[in-house]
Amino acid sequence: MKLRNFFYLFLLLLVSCSSVGGNLNDQNLFEYTGNQDYVSPDNVSVEDAENQSTGLSPYWWKETAFYHIWVKSFNDSDGDGCGDFNGITDKLDYIQSLGCDGIWLSPIFECAGKGKAPDYNMHGYDTVDYYKVNSYFGTQEDLINLIKAVHSRGMKIIFDFVPNHSSNKHPWFKDSAKGGEKASWYLWSNTKHQWNPMGNPNTWHQYNSIGTPRYYYGAFYSGMPDLNYRNYEVREEMKNVARYWLNKGFDGMRVDAVRYLVENPDDYCDTEETHLWYRELTRDVISRYESPKFMVCEAWIENDRNLLEEYFGTGSEPEFYMLFDFDQGKPAISSVANNKDSTGNTIRENPSRYPWQAYGTFLGNHDEYAGRFGTLLAQDTTRINQVTALSLLRPTVPFIYYGNETGQKEENWGGDTRLRGPLDWDRIAEQENDPESTLNLNKAILNFRKGRKAFSTGTVKKLQAKNQSSLAYIIEGESEKYLCVYNFANNSVESLSFTGDTGDWENSTLIIGDTESPAPVTESNTITVKNLAPYSFRLYCSGEENLENIFDSEKYTQGEEHEIPLITYDTVYLRGTMNSWGGTLMEKEIQTINNKKEAVWKVTVRLSSGHHEFKFCLNNSSNWGQNWGGAGSQIATLSLGQSYYGSQGGSNFAIDLASSGNYTFEFYESNNRVTVIEAE
Repeated sequence: MKLRNFFYLFLLLLVSCSSVGGNLNDQNLFEYTGNQDYVSPDNVSVEDAENQSTGLSPYWWKETAFYHIWVKSFNDSDGDGCGDFNGITDKLDYIQSLGCDGIWLSPIFECAGKGKAPDYNMHGYDTVDYYKVNSYFGTQEDLINLIKAVHSRGMKIIFDFVPNHSSNKHPWFKDSAKGGEKASWYLWSNTKHQWNPMGNPNTWHQYNSIGTPRYYYGAFYSGMPDLNYRNYEVREEMKNVARYWLNKGFDGMRVDAVRYLVENPDDYCDTEETHLWYRELTRDVISRYESPKFMVCEAWIENDRNLLEEYFGTGSEPEFYMLFDFDQGKPAISSVANNKDSTGNTIRENPSRYPWQAYGTFLGNHDEYAGRFGTLLAQDTTRINQVTALSLLRPTVPFIYYGNETGQKEENWGGDTRLRGPLDWDRIAEQENDPESTLNLNKAILNFRKGRKAFSTGTVKKLQAKNQSSLAYIIEGESEKYLCVYNFANNSVESLSFTGDTGDWENSTLIIGDTESPAPVTESNTITVKNLAPYSFRLYCSGEENLENIFDSEKYTQGEEHEIPLITYDTVYLRGTMNSWGGTLMEKEIQTINNKKEAVWKVTVRLSSGHHEFKFCLNNSSNWGQNWGGAGSQIATLSLGQSYYGSQGGSNFAIDLASSGNYTFEFYESNNRVTVIEAE
C-alpha cells in the first residue's frame, strides 16, 4: 500500500512539475522561446519551385475572378461519395466557361475529422499533417496534375492556409502535451484563463484530470489548439509549410483566421505581433517568387474599415495584397430581400494606397457569414439575378462560392454543413440551356469584366436616390465609365431619379437591361432612368463604342407586381435548455401576412414555472442543427406575447415563466420572428 501511494505521489509531482517549455507559469505565456536557427525537417527553398505560372502580370489577382470550391462536395470522379482533385480537373472547362480564371480550394491537408457522408462536416481546418493531402481527395500526384491542368489554361489556383491552429491529434500537439521537443509549440498554463477573442471565454481547455490541472489555449474549440507564434520554431515551420505548397505550383493562399495568431495580455486578436508575423511571411516567402504570389486575408471584421485595412500593412512592409470585404455581401442580399437599399456606405470609392491592394467580395461562403441566397430568396430567379448583378458589378475581385452561380439552395442539414452540400450538376445543365438563367448571367458579367480596368482598378461613386427602394452608382476607369441602376421594389416603376455628379448618360450604351427602355435623361446633376421592371438591374456604358446588350431578361409592364414564391424548410424542431427538453417537431402553417405568404411554425408544450432557454433548429441531432437566437453571445429574453426578431446562428432565447402550464411557441420563418404565448 505504501508503495502504491508513493507511485501516485511521484506521478502527481511529475505532472505538476512538467515545464511544458516553461509556459505553465503565466508570466511565461508571452515570452519568446525556441531555436532561432531552427530548420524544418521538411525544409524547402523558393529556388526549388516547380509547376509555376508564367507570364503573369505583377498584380494579376486584381483582374481575376475566383471560384471557391468545397472539395468534398464539388465533383466525385470515382464514385466513392466524396469529391476529389480529379473531379475538379474534369470540370475545368465548366469553371473557365463560367468566366472564372482562378480557383480557391477549401482545406486540402490531412485532417482529423474525416467522413464521406454528405452531411458529415469534414471541414478540414483541424490539420494533422501540413505536408500531406487529405487522402479522401486523392494523392499528391492528383493534386499536382490539377495544378498543371489549371496552369495549362492560363488559370490560377490558391489553397486554404490554416496557420492559427492544428488538430489536437497532430503529432506536434501530442509531443507538446508530453513536454517533448515541441513543448512550447502550443500555449500551456496551470490556470484556466478567460481569454475571449470571439465572444466566448471558454478558450482554455483542460488536458489532464490527474494531479494539478493543465490547460491549453484553443480560440475556436478544444479540438483545434492554437500554435504558439512566440516560438521561433513554429514561425519558421509555418513559413516552410507555405513555401512547400507554393513550390508545388499554387499561385497564392487564402489565409484563415488571421486575427488570432499572437496574443498579448488582455489583447487576444489583431495584435501588433500578429501583424509583424504576416509582414515576415510576405517578406521571407511571398515576395521571393519570380512568379507573383499573393495572400488573401480572412479577417472577419465588419463595420470597422480602419481595423481591417491595417492588414494591408504599409508600402515598405506589406502584409496582405487582398482583404476579404465582409461589409458588402449581406447588405446586398438584404437590399433585395427587403425591397430597400441597405448598402449604405459599403459601396465605397475604394481608392488604392498601394498598387497591389485589392478587395475580395462575395455573397456567401462555407461559413455562417450568410446563408445561401438561393434559399434566402426562395429560389426566385428574378431576385437571385438581381443580387448576383449587385455583387459582380463592383470594382472588386469576385469570389463565387460553388453552387451560388445557379442560386442553389441550402441543404436541410444542421449547422454550416447546410451550406456545403453536393453541387447540383442537374441544375447546372438546366440553366445552361436557359439564356435568362442565373448561370448565364454570371457568365455574361464575368466575361464582360475581363480586360476592362474599371472593374479592377476603377473607383465607385454612389448617387443619392430619391426612392429608398432604388440604388445607382458610377464605376469609372481611365477611359470608360459605367452606370449601375437597381429597382429593389417588387413592382414596376415608371422612373427613378438620382442626384450627384452624374455626368451625361443620354448617349450611353445599355449593356444589361430592357433594350426597349428609353435612354437615361440627365439634367441639373440629376439622372432619370425610366420604365424599370420589378427587381430590375441596368448597366450603362459611356466611353466605349460598338457594344451589344449581354443580358436582357427585363420586360417592363406598367403596374406589374412580382409575386414572390414561398419555399420553406422541411422541418423545424423546438429544443430546450441543455437538451433537457425539446426535440419537438413543430407544425407548419402557411399564413397571409401583409399580403405576403408566410411560413409559421407552431408547437404547444407543457413547462414548469421558472427560467427556460430554447432554440429552433432544422433537425433533432445533438449538434443542435441550424438555430435561431439572439445575436452574439447574449441570450435574448422574451416576455409572454412579445415578438423578438432573432438572427441566424446566435445564442438561445430565454423566457421566465411565472406558473406551470401549456405554452405555444411560434417561429416566423421569413424574418426569424419569435413569440411565446400561454395556450388556451
